[in-house]
Amino acid sequence: MSEPITSPCPIDRNAVAPSRSGFFTACLMAVGVVAGYGLGLWNFLQYLVPLRRHTPRREMFVGTLDDIKVGSSIMVKDPRGEEIALARVTDDRDNPAVGFKALSSTCPHLGCRVHWDAGRGEFLCPCHNGVFDKNGIAVSGPPAKEKKNLSTFEVRVNRENGWVSIMVTGKGDYGV
Repeated sequence: MSEPITSPCPIDRNAVAPSRSGFFTACLMAVGVVAGYGLGLWNFLQYLVPLRRHTPRREMFVGTLDDIKVGSSIMVKDPRGEEIALARVTDDRDNPAVGFKALSSTCPHLGCRVHWDAGRGEFLCPCHNGVFDKNGIAVSGPPAKEKKNLSTFEVRVNRENGWVSIMVTGKGDYGV
């Protein structure tokens, strides 16, 4: 008699064939893993390189030329809640907006509140004696060492009625 034929790949006759539900489960798990890692990678890349999105800017009324005298300053909050120090540093009849400086009142070093000192013509941070010039440029203290300046805001003055406005970021109807 002849010898039985043996296959190079032994077949286990007791093994169970994979079912369709097992196949779909494995596919769904693979799709979930790929989607999860893909979204994680997308968020990580956005953290490294933020997309430049257009944020709407609005004109926010803050007072009139008569309300804000030369050498004085006022604090206002924009629609997002950020405090802005608006100082009138000079009086320019031809272009009144040039005489105003609107800067973030938050020190970029530790987040303390800065204030305008009209006598010195500077913005001062009381936490670590940070000093900023009238344009918000750090001139001494920890902010100057770190080269961190105050954020600036555009100021507009309507010559017809003397209304002073600041251009702020935010949604809604907050302006003139």
